Amino acid sequence: MRFFTRFTAIVGVSLISILYLAWVLPSFSVKNELKNAWSKSPRRLIVFGDSWSDNGEYPIDPPSKELSPPKDLAQGKVWTEWLCTAISCTHHDNFARSLPYSWIEGYKGAVVDSELLNKTFNHGKEAEEPLADLKTQIQQWIKFEKKQYMSSRIRESERKGTIFTVWFSLWDLWYYSRKTKDEASKAVEQTVDKLFEQLNEVAKNWEGNLKVVMPEAIDPTFLPGWVAMRTGPNGNDQNADDQRTAVSLVQQWNAALDHKASSWDRGQLYIYNTNEWLLDQVREQQLVVNDMADHNGLGQAGSPWDNVVDGCLGSNVKGNTSSSLPETNTGVARCKNPSKYLFWDDMHLGPAAMKMIGEMIAKDIAETRGNVWFAHEKSNDGGSASSKVSAEAKPTPASQ
Repeated sequence: MRFFTRFTAIVGVSLISILYLAWVLPSFSVKNELKNAWSKSPRRLIVFGDSWSDNGEYPIDPPSKELSPPKDLAQGKVWTEWLCTAISCTHHDNFARSLPYSWIEGYKGAVVDSELLNKTFNHGKEAEEPLADLKTQIQQWIKFEKKQYMSSRIRESERKGTIFTVWFSLWDLWYYSRKTKDEASKAVEQTVDKLFEQLNEVAKNWEGNLKVVMPEAIDPTFLPGWVAMRTGPNGNDQNADDQRTAVSLVQQWNAALDHKASSWDRGQLYIYNTNEWLLDQVREQQLVVNDMADHNGLGQAGSPWDNVVDGCLGSNVKGNTSSSLPETNTGVARCKNPSKYLFWDDMHLGPAAMKMIGEMIAKDIAETRGNVWFAHEKSNDGGSASSKVSAEAKPTPASQ
């Protein structure tokens, strides 16, 4: 009798264990699906860009303390950090640059080519802000890369699994939209040409299959800072002339990017349609607020955002802070839940939006290009290819 009692207990415990695993493992699998897709070999991320890509950690030539961007835990990680986590990278080498908010109230940022910008605005005078443009960032990377070989920090397997990210356009378009339409259009055309000249410089200094992630330009007129500085009560674009120019320049930039990418033969480009993604976030929230949905179903599943107009952090421009934002003990207005705001401040995405972009790009590359980009143990294909992806994935909340 005792034997059967003990046997029954063992069977019971086994059944409970099986049921528990059957319940837990699918959830565990879903959580790790993205990570497992990238677990075959080491990865390395090399980042060029502006304040949207700058994680504040620099492998070489770091900025002085007074020129270092602020650290705020509530702002969360930038999209490149989420991309790095999603692809299980072992090294995240950041060459992107940004400035503290104290520089002209934060409305300054890195551009593709400072010389071209200064020529367009200042007749060739030096830039007011000591920010590295794309050319300078790439030269810093080349200098750093030589040290990697000397120290053997980067293994050959990591070189084969390296992704470059290049995201400029926000500050270029912010500046050029102030010019006449003809001047601005010419500047954008020249800037995209300069961008690909610098991609060629990267290719010249990289052995093997060059893989580049390049998000498209977003429409800056959707940023809270555009209203604050341009079309708002205290703005300098009351007739919306700059706004119309900016919208046109975004279309021109992205069309030029796609056109040049289609014939670029120095590596493989993945172009992400960031502007479509941003517009969807705004439209979806507006549809949900009005209890509507479009023909594609946008709005039916609800919106992750409570606010797609204001930044979580109060505006840098006096008189433009939303009255709904409570002030902190430092006198700075800030929302209670940053993950429910599409924007962090006047000029930057919020923590949940940054996470969304990084994870969506990683997921799509794993699904559509993984066999070519990262199965180097199976193939050494180094041919040219570009891929433009529409933003259809739904957002996931950023961890706090």
